Amino acid sequence: MMDHAVINGAPPARPSEADSIDDIPKDALLPQLAAILNSAAMKRQLQERMFASTGDRERFLIRLCEIVQVRYKPESSCMVSYRLEVEDTATGDRGEQILCGRAYPQGRSQSQWGKAGAQALVQPRFGTPLVHLPELEMVLWSFPNDRKMHTLPAAIDPVHSTPEFLPDWLALHLGAGWQAVNAIPRVVHYVGEHTCTVRTSVDLLHRSMGERRTMTIFGKTYYNGEGTETDRVMRQLWDSEARRSGRLVVAQPLWYDARLMTLWQLGIQGATLEHCSTESREFAPPLMEAARAIAALHTMPLSHIRSVTLPDLVAKLTSVTAMLIQCRPSCQSVLAPLVSRLIAQAGTIPLHPTATLHGDLHLKNLFLTQDKVALIDLDNICEGPPCQDIGSFVAGLFTRALAKETAPSQVASCAQTFIHQYNQLVPWHIDESVVAWFTAVALVTERSSRCVTRLKEGRLAMVNSLIDLADRISKTRSLGSAVGGGADRHERTMAP
Repeated sequence: MMDHAVINGAPPARPSEADSIDDIPKDALLPQLAAILNSAAMKRQLQERMFASTGDRERFLIRLCEIVQVRYKPESSCMVSYRLEVEDTATGDRGEQILCGRAYPQGRSQSQWGKAGAQALVQPRFGTPLVHLPELEMVLWSFPNDRKMHTLPAAIDPVHSTPEFLPDWLALHLGAGWQAVNAIPRVVHYVGEHTCTVRTSVDLLHRSMGERRTMTIFGKTYYNGEGTETDRVMRQLWDSEARRSGRLVVAQPLWYDARLMTLWQLGIQGATLEHCSTESREFAPPLMEAARAIAALHTMPLSHIRSVTLPDLVAKLTSVTAMLIQCRPSCQSVLAPLVSRLIAQAGTIPLHPTATLHGDLHLKNLFLTQDKVALIDLDNICEGPPCQDIGSFVAGLFTRALAKETAPSQVASCAQTFIHQYNQLVPWHIDESVVAWFTAVALVTERSSRCVTRLKEGRLAMVNSLIDLADRISKTRSLGSAVGGGADRHERTMAP
């Protein structure tokens, strides 16, 4: 049976006793932010409220509470996922339970509680399916229950526990005669109210041939029908000349289950580039392969995909600026003129060419397999300016360097290497000044914004450094201008 609560690769927990007040925005409509982001306080709350009886509260003890995910919407709501380690004192066994909850402004949680209680819910491993904390205006769902992914309980056991069972779509892929003799599913990534990815290792037997094999498949369940579009895009990519010739590496799509809103694909062996040291010389070969993979995708026309335009980016700049100033007022003196400059500079950005973009390009979505880099997580494929993908990628590298307090000069060098390799493989030429504009925009609209909306420990304090960095890049239209100055302010901001 699958341990539904295990989530691999979760980020480090926030401090267990008192979270830094600097990491928590002041929000008049959500004054409970400090409480729900204090893992020690929530451990006590959940011990009292998630078990139905006094006997269960005495038997099942929460030994650890970690915050693994936050999605904050200023003056609207805050979603938090907690990972609990629970001990059954009757047996001495320990296990994990994930709770994903949302806190609301005053008076709104009661209606959400009533609406949630009307849903068909399943019994989780520990505690009740649903928890209401009225004093915090918070409602929590115990995994695999989820506020939006109503098909999740049925979707996460795809090959089921019956050894002989083989879904029709998998049997069609394998060919006649194969039988599943064992299947081990494991949740590897869960984004509350959005997606859940399960990796299943399937042991197969072909009795007439006396052959055994093991295959890995991934199932991604969505909260809506978005998987239909991702499946359509992945099939175009899989059938393309670039994939057949080896210029592009992507996972093979197997089946989209419309009833369960789940997309199935074959696993790829390897690891993401986030595990590479970007400061090492050993990063050069995978970086070059990443440039080849992106060039192959960018030059591949796909039908009926959404478009992202410069006006879209300018509109996002405006909305994100208001949020950042509200949540981090100290950034206004640099951010306001920076955004005005970026909007003015938008008129100098070439409108062509139009490329097929990944739409969420960062190290975690570049997968090193043997000597190639594969593209994964293709939910955001769109068309638009090619430098948008590249600027987003470079902004991610700069943010990583700031978080690790390493030299931004190495990032600038990596970016220039990437651009040089990319330009040799596409029928157009991209200029560093254009990449610099998109990088500065991404540092504001993506990286600074996420410091607020995801509230990872220490990231809110990085907003000023990221905006300073974007400002220097914008003023000079050069990635090399990022060298120097950024780490100093970040260290001052982080200092007690």
